[in-house]
Parts: sequence; structure tokens; C-alpha cells
Amino acid sequence: KNITPSFTIVTGASANHFCELQSWLYYMSETSKELREQYKPKIIVYDLGLIDYQKKILNLLKEKGGYFDEINKFNFDKYPKFWDINENRGEYAWKPGIIKEVSMKYPGIVIWLDSGSFLSGGFFTKIERLLVQYDGFISPKSSGKLLDWTHPGVFKYFKQDIKDFIDENYNNCNGAAIIFDTNKTQYLIDQWYECALVKECIAPEGSSRENHRQDQAILTYLAINDKRFCNDHKSFFGLKTHMDYQCARNIYYYDKLHGEFYFPSSEELEEINRLKEIYLDHVIYDIWSEGALERLLTSFTEH
Repeated sequence: KNITPSFTIVTGASANHFCELQSWLYYMSETSKELREQYKPKIIVYDLGLIDYQKKILNLLKEKGGYFDEINKFNFDKYPKFWDINENRGEYAWKPGIIKEVSMKYPGIVIWLDSGSFLSGGFFTKIERLLVQYDGFISPKSSGKLLDWTHPGVFKYFKQDIKDFIDENYNNCNGAAIIFDTNKTQYLIDQWYECALVKECIAPEGSSRENHRQDQAILTYLAINDKRFCNDHKSFFGLKTHMDYQCARNIYYYDKLHGEFYFPSSEELEEINRLKEIYLDHVIYDIWSEGALERLLTSFTEH
């Protein structure tokens, strides 16, 4: 019988992070297989600007089944112009936007994971207990403190004295992994979302990735004001972050084990190579171009 999963995991990716997304879907599929039915999450993927060959791979995975339940193309047109992911990564304002959308459609337990964030299967069996313990909001601490990564403009926007925060060395929450029980903390999602709609709030004048962590800074600030603190290390929750660099290796060995299912047309191969030229500092998975497989296998032995 079909048991509706009691919790929803959502992630998103644009074209330059597709390798991470594919690797994450493989990881989640393997992790879900081990779980009893009531702990299997519903998985939602947001398309933040994927290109044709990537959509084709997702469609093939959907046909195979067991990788995700739903794919949504994020409708940037519905939201402020500054959310455009091609400008300053849209100030990461789309993240609270996505979480707000999912919380409306699937109230209950909502988990955001960056595609480089892997949660262990054990966490899913403890999740309900942990959410009771943490009163409906969980995010591990991340590096640095609130004031290191929150632009002073945020306090100004909320008409709050920054001095209130100086004595308490508050940890940052972790924007890569956030868990809400909307029955208890929908208001926190709403406040976060309301702020994300206003550039002065989520990305004040003078802020940049050098001094401000947009979505994460605001979430941390709102949580602290609600007497919620992100003090636990990610390993306590069985979370591994920044698994991005392993994506090509993960895909290669997984496909070797489970069977190749995607073979690019010549047009798609051109798309792949165009991406590789545009995004030199990102991993674009490719084993099909001339010499690409050899280069990939060599890179495995180098790390």
C-alpha cells in the first residue's frame, strides 16, 4: 500500500551544479532503499535553469523510478527581479522562496538540502524525535559567527541595535541543511520569505559574499530572535556538506554498477562542451568527449 511520506526533501540546481544534483539523487536513492516505508522521504527537485541534456537525464531517471517524486521549474518571473540567479546568484533569495512554496503545498516536515549536502539514513529514523526536542527547527552550526557573516544593514532594516548581538557570540546556522516542522515553525519560514522579497533586507547595500551570507544570515538572525540557536555540529545529525567535489566520481561508479542509461546526441555533446567552457571552476560531468574519460579517471587518482 502507498504510505504518503511524512516528510519532504527539497533541493535545487542550475546548469552549473547538475553534476552535484545527479550525484545527490543517486545518494538519496541508495539511502532511501535502506529505509522502512514510513521513513522514505518525498523528494522534490527545483530546476533553477537546467539545460536540455540535463532535463533529459532527469526524465530518464524519472522513468527508472526511485530518484525523485517531482520536478518543478522555479518561476523566477513571479518574484522580484533581483532573484535572477544569473545576477549575484539571485542573492540566494530563491531558497526561502522555494521553501515557502513547498511548505504551502506539503505542510509538515520540510527539509532543504543543498545538492552537496548528504544526510545519513539514520537521521530519517530519528527526525520526528529530534524535531520535538528542537521544537520544530533544526539547522547545524556552520563556520563563523552571526556577526562575521551578517551585514550591518540587516540590523538597520529590522531596526535592531547591533550591540544586542555583540556580547553573545552566536553561531551561524547552516544554509545547506535546514529542517522545519511547519506545524510549529511556519511563521519562521514566512518571516524568512518576507525578508527575501526585499533586497534591503536579504542583501543590503554594500553586502557581498565577502561579508554576508544572504539566506543563511537572515535565517540565523530570525532564529536567534526566536530564541533558537544552531549550536550542534553537523556530524551530530549525520550530515556531510560540500560533497560537491566528489560528484563526477560518484556518478561514474554508480552508472558503472547500475548500467549506463544516457548517451548524448552530437547536439547534446556540444551543449556539454559549451558548459565546460563557460564554467571552468565547476565540475561538468563528461565521459563522452574525446579524451574526457581518461582525464576523469586520472583525476580520481590525483585526489
